[in-house]
Amino acid sequence: MITVLMDYDGTLHDHDAVITRSIDGILGQPGTQLYHTWRYRIHRDIIHTRHLDRHDDMLFHAQLLFQHLGKPYHHPTAQTLVQKFHEADQTAKDTPIYFPDAIPTLDTLKDHGITLCLSTGRNAEEKAETLHKHTGTRHFTYIFSEPALGCLKTEPEYYAQALSLAGADPRTTFSVGDTPLSDIRPANLTGITTIWLNRVNEPTPTGDSTPHHTATTLTQATEIILKHT
Repeated sequence: MITVLMDYDGTLHDHDAVITRSIDGILGQPGTQLYHTWRYRIHRDIIHTRHLDRHDDMLFHAQLLFQHLGKPYHHPTAQTLVQKFHEADQTAKDTPIYFPDAIPTLDTLKDHGITLCLSTGRNAEEKAETLHKHTGTRHFTYIFSEPALGCLKTEPEYYAQALSLAGADPRTTFSVGDTPLSDIRPANLTGITTIWLNRVNEPTPTGDSTPHHTATTLTQATEIILKHT
């Protein structure tokens, strides 16, 4: 039995598109450029490597952003930026934007009898319910989140517990996601086959974060999975 642990934001849901529109013009920068700096230079390069304990501290992210851009820290602007992120999160819940290949991928995998699991950080149940309202279909047999499992998605324990709860064999399980630190590395360390979704042509991660497969679309990821059925 094939099991797929599917990430949500950046994999199924185009969260970036919602945020970039929301923060456009702040600090005099286009939303796409500002969010790229926030996500890759601040969140992944700094938070993920040096400050995992402050993963959800948005104001700290903003402080680091000012430093990275060489701008004097301005607390009201930082608060505005954080508020825009929170508003974007709510917009994403109310009017989600799914990647064009997201729903067809879930439908195809479900039709092939593959056990689908939503694998995300927080608000997993809300995200699954939003998807259900959007499609009319409950695609996920299991829904995994950090609060429910009691550990961060960056930890191998997250995936070990997910495997146990789903009754899945790591040798026939895939983790599909766009974030090397949380979707690839800990899954690799648990013996799961990993598919890194690289939609934006990032450099391939190395070491423990090197994926077994790389796909630029979920359609490609689906083809990789179905070869094992």
